[in-house]
Amino acid sequence: MREEGNKKNRLVLILVIAVFLSPVILSWLVFNYTDYLEKRGTSNHGDLIIPIRPIADLALLDPVNTDRKESLHGKWSMVYVAQSCDDVCMDNVYRMRQIHIAMDKHSLRVQRVLLLTGQQANELSGLLNDYAGQQVVNTRGVNSDALLAVFRLKNTDDPLTMGRIYIVDPMGNLMMKFESTANPKDIMADLKKLLRASRIG
Repeated sequence: MREEGNKKNRLVLILVIAVFLSPVILSWLVFNYTDYLEKRGTSNHGDLIIPIRPIADLALLDPVNTDRKESLHGKWSMVYVAQSCDDVCMDNVYRMRQIHIAMDKHSLRVQRVLLLTGQQANELSGLLNDYAGQQVVNTRGVNSDALLAVFRLKNTDDPLTMGRIYIVDPMGNLMMKFESTANPKDIMADLKKLLRASRIG
């Protein structure tokens, strides 16, 4: 009888764990290994990148707060790619800041990142003075061509001029893109959906 009771307790425990973990596992599988959301059409405003494209962990620098040391992996990242931060870049810096503010309680799970191939973080302190928390990829010692290739989704793409905002997950996977005409509210809605569906980051 005691052995049967132990078996029953173990079974109950396994069922409780399965019930708890199944939504997390299902969300991860849906976002990473299926085209379910893409087929639904109205589920997301941006374009899911399938298959996802891994990016090696990159050091991030904060031009305004030089003591801050972060990296690409570990948080959800909004990434804007350009050669240097011109007026169009600054418009996107502003857009990413507004999206980040609107994320409310989720904001600590998200970071704003600039990937600039022709400008270093230390050249941007004055430009980004009103955008506290804006991070820049430290491209010193990084193969910029190989890195840009990850963001080149078609052979005709030039990531430096596309004006897109990309979403990178906390494991460093490039998984979604928004064209230059995307409404910031749509970007925020998709990002919130991803954060609700995922426990990582």
